[in-house]
Amino acid sequence: MKAKTFALNALKVLLIPVGVYLLFYIASGGKFGGFSTLVSILKQSLYPTLISYALCANMLANRMDVSIGSVVVVSAMLGARLSITMGVGLAVFSLSILATAIVLSLLVGFLYIKMRVPTIVSALGICMVYEALSNQVSISWVTAVKGDVCLFGTTPYCFILFGLMFALYYILFNHTKFGYQTRAIAGDQMIAANNGINVRRHAFMCYVVSGVFLGVAALLKISTQGSIDTLMYMSSTNLVFASMLGIFVAMALRSYCNLVIGVWIGNIIMFIMNNGLLSLGLSSSWQDVLNGAVLLLIMTITYNNENFAKWIGMRRYTRKVRHA
Repeated sequence: MKAKTFALNALKVLLIPVGVYLLFYIASGGKFGGFSTLVSILKQSLYPTLISYALCANMLANRMDVSIGSVVVVSAMLGARLSITMGVGLAVFSLSILATAIVLSLLVGFLYIKMRVPTIVSALGICMVYEALSNQVSISWVTAVKGDVCLFGTTPYCFILFGLMFALYYILFNHTKFGYQTRAIAGDQMIAANNGINVRRHAFMCYVVSGVFLGVAALLKISTQGSIDTLMYMSSTNLVFASMLGIFVAMALRSYCNLVIGVWIGNIIMFIMNNGLLSLGLSSSWQDVLNGAVLLLIMTITYNNENFAKWIGMRRYTRKVRHA
């Protein structure tokens, strides 16, 4: 019975991205689709999914860290600068990006814990500081890298690296004390604290985990794209809000699949939409409008699940009474 339920839930989850894919394939008259398109979409979804994982634990605990986009960009830029100016190899390039992301993320966590102000306030201030720092770290307006340091941006290495990080987060979230505490705090922070969970220590651990995943996301981003743009006018928050979409989709799907899997599915769906809308000739501004509308719809369904269930139940009951 459990196997049957699992299979049915997996089918329901997989039907959503497949359905969206087929919708755009038909709407575009065959312009959108094909194996190469599918591989491209999967590849595009990798680093945003890792950013979603970095954001996920804090977000479930009602901590909105809008600085993560700037952490990704500054870390990638520092690695690129070392590669260009000092000619470092793949190992130093990768480790410098990872170490920078961890340090920058820990600084955000330290200030949040010590300042005792809402995360959104401290994170916004730090985001502006990091964006200014990106101007100092960058070589030019667009900092580009090439050669062996971009190995993790090529197939199959990007998928192997992502697979390892996916497995790591799946274990962390589902089979460790950290994951248990994350789910408990997400349920009710006050009750979790009263039951002995050190909320501030857990918050610090969230920033440690976030730093690791942001470092790998930064490595995948610059290795895949081959370049990174200098930040200005809070442009790094685009990465934050794009990654939030995957989490909201996952929350809507959590009745049918594990949250960690749902986050990746959510990001794949968003990239299918972006590529599909592009194949229909819609501008990036219209893509943003439609993505915002989808986010609003998903949030409405997610936060009104019980109301929808009651409404459907009442409709069925009324129909039954009428036909009695």
